Order: sequence, then C-alpha cells, then structure tokens
Amino acid sequence: MPENKKNENKKLKAKRPGNRGQLPPAEGTRSRRSGEPIKEAVPASPPSAGFIHQLMPYLIMVLTLFLTACFVCVAAGVSGAVGVAGRILNDVFCGLLGWPAYLLPLILLNLAVFWRRYIDMQLVGLKLSLSFLIMLAVSSLVHVVTINDAGRVGYNVGRLWGDGVNLIGGGVLGGLLGELSFSVLGIVGSLIILIPLIAILLMFLFGTTPRGIRLYIARKLHEGAGRRHMAAEAEGDEGDEEDADKTDTERKCTGKKKDRRAEREKKKAKKEEQKRRRHTVLGSSDAALSADAVFTEGHKTIVGENTSKVSQLNALEGEPIAAQAKGAPPRAEQPTAPGSAPDTRQKTGITDPIRSGGVSALTEELERDADYNDLDELLRSEPDTAATDMPDEQKDDRDIQKLDMGLIVNTEDISDLDDEEETTAAKQLTTYIFPPFDLLVQETKPKEADYSEELRENAKKLMDTLNSFNVRIKDIAYSRGPTITRYELRPDAGVRVRSIANLVDDIALSLATTGVRIEAPIPGKAAVGVEVPNRSQATVFLRTLIESKTFQETPSKLAVCLGEDVAGKPIFFNIDKMPHLLIAGATGMGKSVCFNSIIISILYKARPDEVKLILVDPKKVEFNVYKDMPHLYVPVVSDPKKAAGVLATAVAEMERRFEMIEDLNVRDITNYNRIAEGDPELMPMPRIVIIIDELADLMMTAPDDVETCICRLAQKARAAGIHLIIGTQRPSVDVITGLIKANIPSRIAFTVASQIDSRTIIDMAGAEKLIGRGDMLFSPVGAAKPIRVQGAYVGELEVERIIDYIRTHNSGAEYDHEFLKRIEEEAAKCGKKSGRTVDVGEVSGEGFDPKLRDAIELAIETGKISTSLMQRRLEVGYGRAAKIIDQMEQLGYVSAADGNKPRRVLITKEQFMEKLINDDV
Repeated sequence: MPENKKNENKKLKAKRPGNRGQLPPAEGTRSRRSGEPIKEAVPASPPSAGFIHQLMPYLIMVLTLFLTACFVCVAAGVSGAVGVAGRILNDVFCGLLGWPAYLLPLILLNLAVFWRRYIDMQLVGLKLSLSFLIMLAVSSLVHVVTINDAGRVGYNVGRLWGDGVNLIGGGVLGGLLGELSFSVLGIVGSLIILIPLIAILLMFLFGTTPRGIRLYIARKLHEGAGRRHMAAEAEGDEGDEEDADKTDTERKCTGKKKDRRAEREKKKAKKEEQKRRRHTVLGSSDAALSADAVFTEGHKTIVGENTSKVSQLNALEGEPIAAQAKGAPPRAEQPTAPGSAPDTRQKTGITDPIRSGGVSALTEELERDADYNDLDELLRSEPDTAATDMPDEQKDDRDIQKLDMGLIVNTEDISDLDDEEETTAAKQLTTYIFPPFDLLVQETKPKEADYSEELRENAKKLMDTLNSFNVRIKDIAYSRGPTITRYELRPDAGVRVRSIANLVDDIALSLATTGVRIEAPIPGKAAVGVEVPNRSQATVFLRTLIESKTFQETPSKLAVCLGEDVAGKPIFFNIDKMPHLLIAGATGMGKSVCFNSIIISILYKARPDEVKLILVDPKKVEFNVYKDMPHLYVPVVSDPKKAAGVLATAVAEMERRFEMIEDLNVRDITNYNRIAEGDPELMPMPRIVIIIDELADLMMTAPDDVETCICRLAQKARAAGIHLIIGTQRPSVDVITGLIKANIPSRIAFTVASQIDSRTIIDMAGAEKLIGRGDMLFSPVGAAKPIRVQGAYVGELEVERIIDYIRTHNSGAEYDHEFLKRIEEEAAKCGKKSGRTVDVGEVSGEGFDPKLRDAIELAIETGKISTSLMQRRLEVGYGRAAKIIDQMEQLGYVSAADGNKPRRVLITKEQFMEKLINDDV
C-alpha cells in the first residue's frame, strides 16, 4: 500500500505543470494526446545566475580599466601607481603575448558591451575562444615581422618571456607559434596565412560577413526611398486635413520638443493603422500556387500545406494570391493600351519598387537577409525552443504570417499615384526667375596699354633704394593687378626680412606714391612682396565675376563674388565656410559696395526658398532699395531696438532649428534638407543670412544684449544655417569687442584711419595703408595672412534694375509673421536683461540682485549665511552682500538677524528646486 501511494503521488506530481526539480521526459517519447515527440525543455536558471549575468559587464569593464592603467603606467615608467598586482599583470600578459597584449583591453571592452547578447545566444565560450585565437595570431604575426634573423632565439622560453616583457616580439605564446610558422612557411608564407586568418577570426568575432556588410549598405540606401514612399502614401489620405497639418506644423515648430515628439508618435501610429487596413496580398491566381510553388525564407521552406492556408487568406481578403517568386506583376499593371508594347517589367517579372509599393517589402527582405547572414545566428548552439514546441497548426499559421509579411504590398499606391503626383506638384513653390546678366554693367575692353616701361622704372627705383641701405637683392619679379602691382624681391643670403619691412616709408618716398605695403614674406614663396599702387587703375566689375565659370559651377547657394587680388585672380568665398564675416572700414572706402556685391551674388545664385535675408539698416538709406524683395525673411529693420530684437529672435530660431535637426538624428541643416526633400511632411529650412550695416548703433542701444546674441549666433548658428555679416565704420574696441572678434574669425578691413583700428579688425597693421575705392584686406578663416583684394564694383542703378526685375517677374516678399511677432516681443525687452557684468549694487529689472540665486544656493549648501561668507564665496562687496541678505530675509529664505549669530536658512533644497521648476525664484 505505501508503495502504491508513493507511485500515485509521483504521477500527480508529474501531471502538475511547472513542478520544480522535475526532470522532463526523454526526447523521443510521445505524448498520449498528440503523439508528437516532446522536446527536452531547457532547465530554468537559478535567480543568482541572472544577477551574475547583469553584474558581469560591469566587472569586465572595471577589469578593462585596471588593465589599461597597468599597461599605461608601466610603459610610462610609473609602475608604482598600480602596485605589485599591476606590475605582475603587465609582466604576465606581455611575457605571454608581447606588446600585442595592449590589445587585450579592446577585446575585454567588446565582451563587456555585448555580454548580454552573447549570454542570450549562448556564445560566450565561442567569443572567448575567438578572442584568444585573435590575440595569439596577432602575437605570432608581430613576432614573425619584427624579429630578424639575428634576434631569433628559437624555442627558448626564457628568452621569449624576457623579450615579451621588454615589448620585443610576441612573447612566449606568440614567439613559439611564430618560430614554428617561420621555420615551416618562411616569412612570406607566414604573412599569407596569418593575415587572412586574423581577418576571418575578426569577422567571426563581430558576427558579420562581407555579404552582410553589403546588405547593410543596401538597406541603408533603400531606407530613404522607403520613408519617402510611406510618407507619400499617407499624404493621399490626409488631403482634407491640410489646414490642420499646417497648424500642427506651426505648433510643433514653436512648441517644446517633448510635445512635438509625442504628437509625431501619435501620428505615426495612426498612419500605421491606416496602412495595415489597406494592405492586401499581391497576386494573380490560385494556379500560381500549385504543388510546385516553393517560398524560401532563411532555411525554412513552405510547400504544399501552406498553399491551402494562403488560399483561405485569399478568400478572406477578396484578392487573388500572388506568386511573387515567379515575378507575376500586380493586377493593376497588367492591362495595356491597345497597340502599345507590353511592359518590359511584365516580361522580366521585375516590378518597380517605387510604383508598386515594394520599397517596404524590399527593405524588410534585405533586413531578413542581413539577419540570416549574421554569423552569430549561424553559430548559435541552442535552437528556437519556442518554435519547436509549437503544434503544427500554429507553425503553419506563423509560416503564413511570415509569408504575408514578405508579400505585403499596398494596392492603393498604383491607383492613387496620379493623385500623389498632383499633390506633390501643388506643394512645390513657384519657379524663381533669376535676373539676367544684362542688368549688370559690362566691362569695356580697354585699349592695349603697355605698362612694361612703368614696371621696369619702378623696379629700378626699388632696387636702387634698397641698395642705398645696403640691402642686396638677387632679382625682382612682378605681378600686376587692377589697382596694385606686387614686386616680389628675392634677397641675398644673410639679408634680414625685417630690414626690408622697415624701409616702407623710404620706398614710398622714392616711388613718389602712397599706400605702399610690404608683405614679408609672401605666403608660399621665398620672396618679399612690395605692393605699389598703379598709376592707371582699372575697375573690377561684378558682372565679370558672376559670369565666370568658377562662380556658375559652384554648387553652394551662398557663394559670393568679392573681387580680384593683386595678381588679377578672381576671389570668391562661400559664406557657409566663413561662416560669419566682419566688415569694417572708414566712411566712403567701399563697405556699402561690398554689401551690395554680397547681396547681388546671392540673388544670382539662390532662390527665395533656399536663402533668406535679414537686413538691418540703422542708417535707413543703405538697404532701402531691397524692400519687398522675395528673399527677405522680414522687412528691412531700421530701428536699433528692433535690430537687437532681430538678433535675440535669431537665437530663438537657431534653437528651434537645432531641435528639428536633432529629431532627425543629423548634424546640420544640409543633411536635414536632404532628408526633407524626400519627405512631404518635412519642409526644407532655408538658410538665413543676417546683414547688419552698422554695428555701432546697435552697441550704443543695447550693448550687452547685442554682444551676447552675436556671440551665441557666431558660436553655434552655422550648423542651423544662420550666418552673420556685420559691418561698422567705427572699428573701436567698444564696438568690436574681444568676444565678437573671438567668435567671428573671417574679416574684411577697408581703409582705416590708424594702425590701432587696423589691429582691432585684423589683429595686424596694414589696413591704414590701403588706397580706398574698394581696396581691402581679406582675412578668411584659417588664412595665415590677409589677402589684398580689389573689391568688385556694382553701381546703385544696377542694383535698382536687378531688384525691379526680381519684383516684376517673381512673387512679392512673404514674411514670417511669427518671426516678426517675436521681434516685437524681444525689442520690448531690449535693455532690460541683465548684462554679462554687473556693477556693485546693480539690480535686475525686478529689483533683485543677479547674485541672489547664487546666494540662496550657497545658503542651502552651507546651512547658514553671512556677509563674510558671501564676500569670500561670491566675491562681492560688504554692502552688496548685506543687501542680498536683506532680500533673502524679505523673501522668507533666511531668518532675521540675531546679534552676531549667523542667520538660519528657512528653505530646504527640495523647496528651492520646486521653486526653480515653477520659475518662482
């Protein structure tokens, strides 16, 4: 009886599912109900194993850091920093592997990063083995290559160990294997064997193959097309919601990033739901899926039985099933017009992925191929237990589901293609008609003049002058430009360059001219340049530069024609590469003409939807001609306070653009616009060029606000497509401050009154010796020395003709009203913001000291507050510290005075953080 009870208890326990400690039936036994073989279940791992797996990556990372420190400290000769253990580890690994042991931290880092993946796929042992083999092969290769015949020690383990510790050869392991390889294969054979072996082991270690890399690249190339297609598909169903989409787009542009992302996720889910409802299975007839039909996916083959399931699905969907493996075209593409040639795609069985909606399917197929090609999947030692334990019916259903995913296509894409094209065409902007070149003045060919006599005469005078001061010159070459001729002097050995540069006034006296400038030495040449104004000067016309092949073939929309250098070579620059520009010079020296050349160059190069201009004209007369131009982002700004508001609004626009760029995971506006061109939901962002004619008026109105905004824009705005071009006729340090100079490296200096002004602009003398009329020193970012350039000339009548033509043949200006509204708000705040430096006792607009918040944080940190503490920690005076404490007492943050005792802090850190969040501080 007891034995029977024990047997019955065992049977009951065997029937209970999930009984711990119960062994599963042996593989090959059959279930009473289904007669199917029962797969051996994988025993559940104890809870401690999961904790160990979670802890191991951190332990490996710590070991990696310590091992790296050991190698670095011992190699640097400070082995005492890592102690005895560090020296032992360094000697052991270097003695075994030589200097390739320094690669061991990289191997451990890879193991730590992918530890969970290797555990889930049960590949830890394999990856460790591959890592060891790679280290061994690299050490052997190093030993074969670095050890010559004289230094070979054969199989002497002691010598190999000592050499490895001294970072010679491949240590004991690499040395033994390397000596064996060298003796059997020689150095050439060893290289032929070891290098491919290392490459193969690395591919196995990282779980990839050349085919996998190729498929990954192909998938990335098709992702853009797939995203564009899906967006165009959803666009056809949302035509009635266009106004709502516009409102949503404006709200997303001005809202916070979190709200925008949540709205985008919600919209994406809605599109996926609509797409799922419209999806059907592509096909032609049931005869296509006969007993011969075979669909292969990975290593699994679906034959025979699955055709009935697919037929049932066909009956439910109301559409015939496709034999995509045989290349049958969609039903909508089969009918052809009478007399027309049959479609080539129908003959070959190839469909256009863009028109057939197959981009998504193609991307999914590439992903499946890439996953199948992953060596990690092939090296897995554990089969998919979830798949093997499923009954046949569930397997069939899952196989059909996989088949459906491979054959899914949107049948509405073909019928709605024309509607989508019409929608896309309707969204395109009107064509911009560029102004013709005939509106610019054509350069008249001058009479053939012979300047050789003038050049020889000046060269002789120059030589005689230098000889009179015992400065010996080998020879003189020259290059003549439109207004300046540069004489290139090659001094004798032993002649100091400074001795020539100090004679600039004597040279000007002997040549009876002004504006002589010496460039010592000429960049890229072993010569000293003496720049002398020409007696007969020529004008550089803007039309000549705009018609040039170089300017026309420049892909950048921000290319600008500047002028010609002293050798007559055209000078162009790209605003995007500057990325900001400072132009300074005295009145009447060519600044306004330079501004006009920059603007006209942009008008000949870019459409209004590509580049927008913000013109700030405090003088109210310089940019008045550009009113109502389609390239204007806002009307021409002439009020200094609104000009300061423009800069503050540009900072806000910069931050908004950075949020939009961040959402697409790209780095700059160029990549953003590249994606937006193929995505109907995204509007490409135009580049914005802010041109300020006179900075001095702005600095007089609100110096702190203007300087702060200019610095922020100069530091970050390039990636957001916002560029600054700032001009001033008063190049003093209170206008061009150190912060502005530090953040705007590209500068143009016209003629200035003194050497001090020249140094203020370009950090060197020389601008005071220019001759005016467009003569400038151009110092682009990265240039070692400024370049002397004769600026291109464009007259006022030419500018008026061009602007009138653009207004007549194109639509008028379309201003950004949101930007205008923000300018008004910022202009009202102008001058009320706290500056970057605060005088003693200065308070903000609300009556509180700007150091109040710092004082509150100090009080919370120390638990007390006093004037002496604030004097030491906040570096303020006694009177100001006392006022701040009175304000803190007034707000209830500290207690009242109690004799000589320090005041008690009445606010906790949590309360202070809550007030910060609610902007209540």
